[in-house]
Amino acid sequence: MPSNKTKYIAFIGIFSGLWAALNLTIGPLGFTLFRLPILCDVASYFPLLVTVWFLRRYGSATGVGIIGSLVTLFLRPGATQMIGFAISAVLFDLLMFSLKHNIGFNIRNVLGVSIITLVSAYFAGFVIGAFIMMGGVVWALTVWAPLHAAGGLLSIIVSYPILVALEKSGVKKIIGA
Repeated sequence: MPSNKTKYIAFIGIFSGLWAALNLTIGPLGFTLFRLPILCDVASYFPLLVTVWFLRRYGSATGVGIIGSLVTLFLRPGATQMIGFAISAVLFDLLMFSLKHNIGFNIRNVLGVSIITLVSAYFAGFVIGAFIMMGGVVWALTVWAPLHAAGGLLSIIVSYPILVALEKSGVKKIIGA
């Protein structure tokens, strides 16, 4: 964890920029190519997972989700799905509190983080499907939310090898976190 508030705020800014950059590029690309929201979830949960791994602090995922969503909406006003992802980032942060915001690499921790990511992605899909796309509650629960949960699973598959490599590299020590 950064030793002072200035570093903490700087890292929130960096990870919020990553959120926005991914949601402005791979999220729409995946939806355009496949007509599926799964890369939108990777664009949202990968930055959240990296943030929590790096900062291990309550509020970090919420900050990244809200700031990143606002930046994305500013640059692409039609991306109203960001509201659902911002809300799910708050849920993700709350649920990660149960693991003390510790993303570890033992099987128990990996399972816990995976469940939290799946639940958060499912919730994002429900909010987006029911309230933003206006597809109805049943459709959101049975179609759109499960598709987002699949994207959450893909986020875990993409994120964990990167987090393992970052952990082994000692990047936290190098930059004084």
